[in-house]
Amino acid sequence: MYSIVNRAASDFQNVFECCRLFAEMGDHAIITPQLNDTFKNPIYEQIYASLRNTIYWGKCPDFNVNGLWYEHEGYDISKDLSSLHKRADTFSLMLRRGVKQSDRVILEDCGVGRQYARRNVYRRVQYEHQNISEVIIKTANGLETIYKVKAD
Repeated sequence: MYSIVNRAASDFQNVFECCRLFAEMGDHAIITPQLNDTFKNPIYEQIYASLRNTIYWGKCPDFNVNGLWYEHEGYDISKDLSSLHKRADTFSLMLRRGVKQSDRVILEDCGVGRQYARRNVYRRVQYEHQNISEVIIKTANGLETIYKVKAD
C-alpha cells in the first residue's frame, strides 16, 4: 500500500479486504492512492504508468493485482434493497461506475441474482461494446467471479 493512500476513505476497508483475499490466494495486491490532479503529475505518472495510452489514463483504479488494475464499487448499506428491481438497479449502477475506472471490477454483493448479473455483463459486452474483462462479486465468503474474458 502506498503511504499516500487515504485510510479514512469510505471504501478503504472494502478495498483492503479485497486485496487481503487476493493475497491469501498467493497474488501480489497493492492499494493505490486516489489523486485529484492527474495531469502531468509525476506521482500519478509513476504509480499508474501502465495505464498510459489506454482509455483509463487519468483514472485512479483502487488497486493492482499482479499488474492488473481493479476498481471496487460498493453501495450505501442503508439503501433499501427490499425488491429485486432495487437490487438490479444497484448492481447496474455499481457496474456503470466501475467500468469508468477499469475493465476489471469488484462489486459488493447487493443480493442480485447471479443469472441476472451475468446477463447484465454479457449485454454490456456484446451489445453495448463495453470494455469489460472481469467482474467479481465480493461476498461474505470471499470473491466470486461472475465474468472473465478467457486468455487467448
